[in-house]
Amino acid sequence: MARLILFLLAFSLTALSMPTRWSADEAKFYSSISKEIQNIRKHGNDIRRPGCELSDLKLPQSSKPLPNIPGGQKLLAVAVGRGTQNYTCESESEKPTPRGALATLFDASCIAANYPQLLASLTNAALHLQQPEPFSNAPGAARMPVMGHHFFSNGTTAVFEAANMGASSVIKIEAVDAPQNSLPGVCGQLDGAVPWLFLESIPESTGKAKSIYRVNTAGGSPPKYCTGQPKEITVQYSAEYWFYG
Repeated sequence: MARLILFLLAFSLTALSMPTRWSADEAKFYSSISKEIQNIRKHGNDIRRPGCELSDLKLPQSSKPLPNIPGGQKLLAVAVGRGTQNYTCESESEKPTPRGALATLFDASCIAANYPQLLASLTNAALHLQQPEPFSNAPGAARMPVMGHHFFSNGTTAVFEAANMGASSVIKIEAVDAPQNSLPGVCGQLDGAVPWLFLESIPESTGKAKSIYRVNTAGGSPPKYCTGQPKEITVQYSAEYWFYG
């Protein structure tokens, strides 16, 4: 139990070392951490799951569900992705064209297993924190260790690279709109949360993850039109990624 308390206290110390003018999302997240510390002190191990067991976790659902988890596949990991969705504008008369994404993947598996109520608010809190440097290994929100990185190998194929799962190359199979109460963005980029996705591995993929769900998104949508926009647009986003294989 002592280790768990220290783990959560590290989250709180991260908060105390930051400016005190938190966003509402950050305040909600750190308030949840405080409640977890109090619960652990009061109830001990009775309130937590053993280890980082993922078998009983339920994939978040929007009002319009994504396809079911393919039969025989099990949850391998849960990550919080923090980075940018990228777009281009060829002319002011067009709409922004998607040009992939670049994100750091932070391992949230143990948070998902033991503190799912924290996970639910973590992507919003993460979007208010500074974007990590591309392919850096610095810890993220709540001191989550880097699990890997997300990028695109071409216009349609996304790659999720993690040391413990290899590199999974996937394509989009289905998308549904993010819930209306999703965080639309930060720092003036308030055009909405990117859709939730069901991604499936291509035959050439060598990674363990065969299906990936992007859920609980925050930010990432581009302006509706290219008028007045630069040729290259990067929009801050965060999201949960659930890996199955």
